Parts: sequence; structure tokens; C-alpha cells
Amino acid sequence: FMKKIAAKACERNYDIELHWCSSDNNSLDGVVIPDLKVAFFDGTKPHINDPAFPGLVGEIINMGQYWDRAVLKKYKKQIFHLNELIGLRFKQAYSYLSAARTIYLHRKTYYRQSQDTEKYHKIVYTLINDEMKKSEIKTGPARHLFASAITPGGPVSYLENLSEDINKRIILKGKPGTGKSKLIKAFCNEAERYGFFILYLHCPLEPENLDGAIIPEMDLALLVDMPPHNLETIRENDRIIDLGETIDLQYIKKYNGEILDAEKLYEDMMKRVYYFLKSAREYHDELEQYYVESLDFEEIDQLREKIIKEILP
Repeated sequence: FMKKIAAKACERNYDIELHWCSSDNNSLDGVVIPDLKVAFFDGTKPHINDPAFPGLVGEIINMGQYWDRAVLKKYKKQIFHLNELIGLRFKQAYSYLSAARTIYLHRKTYYRQSQDTEKYHKIVYTLINDEMKKSEIKTGPARHLFASAITPGGPVSYLENLSEDINKRIILKGKPGTGKSKLIKAFCNEAERYGFFILYLHCPLEPENLDGAIIPEMDLALLVDMPPHNLETIRENDRIIDLGETIDLQYIKKYNGEILDAEKLYEDMMKRVYYFLKSAREYHDELEQYYVESLDFEEIDQLREKIIKEILP
């Protein structure tokens, strides 16, 4: 439903935002058409939401009115069972994800403790001084989103897509714990003081940290380039900052065995995460078929065309 509305908006040359679902990276959770101040989003579990002023500045589109309940009742037992299996698979996936995060944070401490902080802060200071020296100080707005996700199809990132129209890209490299997110935060804190709008792009494993930030008025993006969210291409004019250069390699060599063990454990946990997410997705696809059989798609198509006529001039 949302994909077809988005396609119609694209046909009429509107810029659109596609907000993808992390539990099914081929499905949408939302579509935003900024120029029209219109947004559609999935309001069902687990992201339940209702408009604050329905009928005035928001509406509910209830797909349930197009179900044939008699068809659904035939599959009541199967639907209940599949919902139970889906819930179990997600619990298993998130248990392993929690374990993976713990191991990941442990691994970061080796690089953090081995860092030459004076060298690190000099890199941060130089970058800020180079980019901000001509700007006038004022207060700036910000927006926070995820540009990458842990999905049943593996890690997915849209950092490349979101930065494709940005001419100046600063690419940050370095192992976990070398301060990539901290550098982005320091730079953006300064940019906010100069009144620039900032799009913060958060990390799915550590939501408090950043995978990147985009400052359109500066025509600038700061992007983390490291597994599992490597950039597809490095452009000729990209500026690369390797924070691995601030690390004491002798310290790392001393604990290399422990670091390698942590890396292997993390990779093993993440394989299990992706396995259970994929399994939950397969059960969900099976569940959807019962609802597909019960839906009147002709009426849904008519509703969609009516909405398109209302929102697209």
C-alpha cells in the first residue's frame, strides 16, 4: 500500500523518505513526502501509534475492515500457533543480540585503553577548526534516525544512499573503541552552535552512538566505514580519517589473543541472531498468507487510488 503511494509521488517528482522495517528489510514501516507534509506509517504492533487529532491532522486506515473473518476463523489454530513461534524466535534473537552487544563492548575496551588521547583530540580539534572557522554562531535544529539495521537478511545500511548528493564526505575508519562516534558527536555539537541543521544517524547495536551525521547546509557528511556497514564506494574527494593511527599497537599485540577470542564470539552470536530473525521472518511470511487469502484487494486498491487523488495535486 505504502510502496505504491511512494511510487506515485516519485512519478510526480516529489522527494520522498522511505522508512524500512528492520524485521523485514524489504517492507516499509513508513513513507514521508516532506513537500506535501504527508506521512504514512505502520501503526500496528510493535510500533503502535494513533493520531493525536484523528480526522483533523491524522487519520487511521484500518485494513481490518477488508478481511473476510470467516476465512480467518478457518485458520484460527494455525494463526495462534504461528504467532507463538514468531514471539519465541524474536526472544531468542534478542537474547543472542544482548550477548553480542556485551562482547562487542568488552572488545571496545582494549582499543579505548590503548588510545593516545592527545593524538585523538588533536584530530578532533583540527577537523572542527578546519570546517567551522567561517561560520556564524547561533542555535541549530537536529533530527535523529537510523540509517542501518540488523535484519533477517543480515546487516543493511543506507549511509551510501543518504550521502549520495553530499559533495564533502569525511570517512571515519578504525576498530570499535577508537572513538568514531565520539568524534562525530564532538563535531556536531559544535555545528549545532553555528545553527546548522544536523541529521544524526544512529547505530542499531548501540543506539546511543552514531554511524554518521549529515549537515546539508555545509554539504558535508561524517560517515563510519567499518564492518558490518561498509560503504559501497570511496570517492576520489572523500577525506579519510583513520583513528587506528591513535592506537598503541604494542598494547594491542599484548592482548591480541583475547581480542581475537572476543571477535570470534561476537561473530558467532551475530550468526545466531540472524538465524533466529530469519526464522521469525519465515513464520511471519507463512502467517501473512492466511491474511492475504482473507483480504479484498480490489477494495484496498480503490481506497489507495482515492487517497492518492486526495494528497497528490
